[in-house]
Amino acid sequence: METKKPLSASAIISAKKKAIFRFLLLQLLLTFLVSLGIFYVAGGLYGYSFILGALTSILPSVYMAWRIFGYKGTRPAKDVVRSFYRGEAGKLAMTVVLLSLVFLLVKPLAAGAFFAGFGGAILSHWLSPIVLRNT
Repeated sequence: METKKPLSASAIISAKKKAIFRFLLLQLLLTFLVSLGIFYVAGGLYGYSFILGALTSILPSVYMAWRIFGYKGTRPAKDVVRSFYRGEAGKLAMTVVLLSLVFLLVKPLAAGAFFAGFGGAILSHWLSPIVLRNT
């Protein structure tokens, strides 16, 4: 009978990093597909409003993932916690800035479609356990 050797910490981190970025890529792909459907059914205004809303949520998530998993190998727990705090603070700041920029600079904007994209991207995080389970 063969015994399995436990994975190293670096291997576990690498697998989780790949899973997180795969989820974010899937989230972007689904956002673009849904927005294409909205473009076709409801028109351009609703399509680009939806995609701007989704990107306003997804881009800060990409930043946070990069802050947390942007390092190779293992790090001391103190550095990991610091990365989480910096990532979350940056994510919050980016979300505020992106929301402000969209509402200040994008005219016309369908607010309902924008918030549907924003909320849909946030709710899609509920799918992450399904996507991440396969790693």
